[in-house]
Amino acid sequence: MLCYAFLVLALILAPLLCFAVPAISFWWLIPLFIGIFLAANIIYLAGIFFASLCLSKKQPEHTSPAGMFMIRLTMDWLLTFFGVRIKMKGEEILPDGPVVLVSNHLSDFDPMAVLAVLRRRIIYISKESNFKIPIVGRFIRRTGFLAIDRENPMRAMRTLKRAAEYMKTDGVDVGIYPEGTRSKTGELLEFKAGAFLLAKRANAPIVIMTTKGTEKISKNFLRRKTVVELDFIEVVDADIFKTKSMDEVSLYVRDRIAAHLGQK
Repeated sequence: MLCYAFLVLALILAPLLCFAVPAISFWWLIPLFIGIFLAANIIYLAGIFFASLCLSKKQPEHTSPAGMFMIRLTMDWLLTFFGVRIKMKGEEILPDGPVVLVSNHLSDFDPMAVLAVLRRRIIYISKESNFKIPIVGRFIRRTGFLAIDRENPMRAMRTLKRAAEYMKTDGVDVGIYPEGTRSKTGELLEFKAGAFLLAKRANAPIVIMTTKGTEKISKNFLRRKTVVELDFIEVVDADIFKTKSMDEVSLYVRDRIAAHLGQK
């Protein structure tokens, strides 16, 4: 959306400059268009950079709707720039309240795709290294995204507890990848059952989703467009924990994703 807005701005301003300034020939129309478009993108990036310098590194008490809007806007802009087309199916099954969104994990672009198109308040639980990325790290932390320490079970448990609190107090969805890391081959890895503790703590339904195509984005950049498919396939009620253990829930969700991906 933002990328297209910059294109429209350039389409309007370039001819206006040619009309308003007699010294500018219409031969300059295309260079002006390109220059204005690039300048708008650079100004936006500069604004994001300077805004990030004003943000605290501390985890907030509550999630930030304004931060979520800025992240959604920026993800949409970035993926449009990368030539990504996102197809989303099944979003009508999403319930009104907060959910735990679970999917397979192919690329760092996975959560970006969801954030760009899903019109819900959502935060992600992510690896700690993502919070050290300049600009990005401060924005996602102040918005309410949570870092998880995979090597420290106690700290990981505290992260899940905080995520459950966000769901109850702020009504946000939380996205998590139970594989714990990206699959380099596309084959579904084993799920970590502990990821489902969040749904149990928050007494929230689990939304099962599959992701396809994000692993191609970097390879296709500047060469061709990339089609990314996000399919919401099932909502698992929170009552499932009354009859099944977390290991059983983990296996069930993994089997549903594997079947949808044609890996079963």
